[in-house]
Amino acid sequence: MEGLPKRLTESDIGSRLSVPKEWWDVIRPLFSEDRHEMELRVVDGMGLFWEFRCAVRQKGRYKKPVLQSDGWLQFVNYKGLGAGDMVILKLVENEFRGTRFLLRALKYHVDGNYWFDV
Repeated sequence: MEGLPKRLTESDIGSRLSVPKEWWDVIRPLFSEDRHEMELRVVDGMGLFWEFRCAVRQKGRYKKPVLQSDGWLQFVNYKGLGAGDMVILKLVENEFRGTRFLLRALKYHVDGNYWFDV
């Protein structure tokens, strides 16, 4: 699978998404030094537009970035995601939508032994 995958945990689907280091390396250049949160606009694997608030700690060596619950939980609920499902972030600019990222949500099809977009 192309992009940066993250397998979802109970915490990810119940409150907010803990942003993995690989994602943060891609998102970090969008942050200015004086800000601790920003709007992250994405298009999903089905072409729908989503907006998340990405926040980081202001102090400490590791910023512990998260996608805050407001937009993230709407995405989780709309997609019917659960622990063990996967999201994949990919840098794909969409000038029409004004986004820089593609965020795919995938579920595993047990009988067919493959992942599919939701």
